Amino acid sequence: DHLGESDAAAAILRAIEAAMADAGLRTRDLGGAADTAACGKAIAEHMGA
Repeated sequence: DHLGESDAAAAILRAIEAAMADAGLRTRDLGGAADTAACGKAIAEHMGA
């Protein structure tokens, strides 16, 4: 139920999916070479932050 924040949860999920579409931005456990800071930055950028 996402604590009643369905719209925010959907926006976060879309940002994660958009960032993960770039294989170069995946962490090693997901087959990429990026670190978690780079992944977090990419997700934040897709959120418009």
